Amino acid sequence: MELGIARVFLAAAGVVLAAGAGMKAGQSDRDKALASLIDAERAFSALSEAKGSREAFLTWLAPDAVVFRPGPMEARPVYEKMDPADPAVLTWEPDAAEVAASGELGYTSGPYQVRPGRGLEPSGFGHYVSVWKKQSDGTWKVFLDIGVPHDRPADLAPVKTVAAPAGAAARRPLSPEALRDEEAAFGRRAGKFIQEAGAKGLRKAMTAAATDDVRVLRPQRFPAVGKGALKGLIPAAAGRVIGGSPERQASYRVVVSWSGDLACAYGTSELRKDRAAVETSAYLRIWRKDASGAWRISLDVELPVPAGAAK
Repeated sequence: MELGIARVFLAAAGVVLAAGAGMKAGQSDRDKALASLIDAERAFSALSEAKGSREAFLTWLAPDAVVFRPGPMEARPVYEKMDPADPAVLTWEPDAAEVAASGELGYTSGPYQVRPGRGLEPSGFGHYVSVWKKQSDGTWKVFLDIGVPHDRPADLAPVKTVAAPAGAAARRPLSPEALRDEEAAFGRRAGKFIQEAGAKGLRKAMTAAATDDVRVLRPQRFPAVGKGALKGLIPAAAGRVIGGSPERQASYRVVVSWSGDLACAYGTSELRKDRAAVETSAYLRIWRKDASGAWRISLDVELPVPAGAAK
């Protein structure tokens, strides 16, 4: 059985390593970073409601941001080409958020809705995931943005509580050398998971690798929390490679926090037969290091990529 070759690209920024070297990583610092991240997310949505999604995204996207449409692509050109006069109103709010102990990498996730015009009833619904990075000036900017559509929820009441996993014990930022080692180790773990999914199927691989509070998002399904929900969202055969052909190949990038306790891997996965892609998906997986030092998946989102779609 051939699982294909996973190609990994490390995406740490040398500029931020120097900026993070003197940071403290106590729990109070994590709490402050989490609160500022949630505030940034809410300000982002408020600007979208007030000025439109084009202005909001161009304001809050990082220079190197990536958006999934449905495959990962450079984000800013997508919104630069958007019509400023588009009357649609996109709003959202977080129902989950997490930050690294070092306070410069985090993510938010929650429900979104689209209204065809200001003052009109919402006509589109879904859940989003945004990965955020702190910039050199200390502000949060969105680095990755992905979402899945689903039906209208039964309850459209505002989110009252933002779930925020505590993560492992407080960790100080790693030295540049140690961070490079951690990135390499995480890249190997992310690649091994792809192989495990090909051998066992994604559901079994996720059951073994996920946190107890894992969040799973799939198109046209409401998000699920916890390992017990995996069966309802991930078919038993999903991702599994049976026999020598077809084979599965994946390319992905990884981002690791300065403290080495929160990371993400994102990219595309192809099921290939006779050297041609027969099934392609785009994905984002967020990983959290547990108390034992093992990397575990805390959030998983996957989108199908239609044949011929841009990646």
